[in-house]
Amino acid sequence: MRPIHDVHPAAVTSALALALAIQAIPAGAADMEAHLRYGQDGGKYDGAGVGLRLGPVWSKDLLGWRTTLHPEFELTHFRYTGSAGGPSSMNQAGAIGMFRFDRGSGNVRPYGEIGLGANLFSRDRLGEKDFSTSFQFSEHLGLGLEFGGGWFAGWRYSHYSNADIKKPNNGIDLQQILIGVHF
Repeated sequence: MRPIHDVHPAAVTSALALALAIQAIPAGAADMEAHLRYGQDGGKYDGAGVGLRLGPVWSKDLLGWRTTLHPEFELTHFRYTGSAGGPSSMNQAGAIGMFRFDRGSGNVRPYGEIGLGANLFSRDRLGEKDFSTSFQFSEHLGLGLEFGGGWFAGWRYSHYSNADIKKPNNGIDLQQILIGVHF
């Protein structure tokens, strides 16, 4: 992992975009959340982004766990810091159907999440990786804690690839840290 003082340039831009997006959401919007995230793939690739999760389109209580399905939208700036040739950055926009499982009603509540998405990359190469297509699928798996006051923090694994629509299919995998707020 890189030192914390090596701040990803897109992280500042993402934080500002997130703050503006939250301000633009109408009062009374229910059960939405916004988050910032940062992750790495193998030390040569990293990504900083923002996400906006809308209210649930489906909800059910299962064995004491509240289960919800939310649409989520994400923007990410990927960066390559290795020595090989090729583009050193690209952007991504995606939409995810995310199932969230949370338990309890106290000040600290565990959650899990799993989702599938569709994404567009601004290019089909990044450093040593050849994605072959700008269209990519994504799979997400996460764990975290929700805190009183509407905040949450968690870990998310995300895999992006074109599902062998075209070869080569060098996907990208991110181990990410998320910090967000419900509103």
